[in-house]
Amino acid sequence: MRRTPSRAAALDRISLSLPPEPASVPLASAAAVGLLQHRAGGEALGARLAAATADLLGAGLTRARPRDRLLVHFDLGTDSVITTVELRRPGRWQPGGSFLESAVLNFNQDGAGSRRGTGGRASHN
Repeated sequence: MRRTPSRAAALDRISLSLPPEPASVPLASAAAVGLLQHRAGGEALGARLAAATADLLGAGLTRARPRDRLLVHFDLGTDSVITTVELRRPGRWQPGGSFLESAVLNFNQDGAGSRRGTGGRASHN
């Protein structure tokens, strides 16, 4: 896990770089649970974030090639976490070849939202 400087005052970004294989899903799910234990507590929130992370990674795995990398970003705020899975392909950028998908989990509400995108950048507004 790598921690990068905050993009905004209220967000901390934690990133994972994983190989595109099924064994990466439980690793990222366990990391998601651990993040919420430190930030917001609660097993229910951790289970929801782990499930959302597993869904995002599963979608990324369907498009991945053996040499690709799956990047998982957790943007932690005071009341929510934005999970983004990005597929990085080595070599030249190919239109339609990248993958980017995000999900938002609010700590104070039961609902979670998601944004999907292929080949672009998701905004974290």
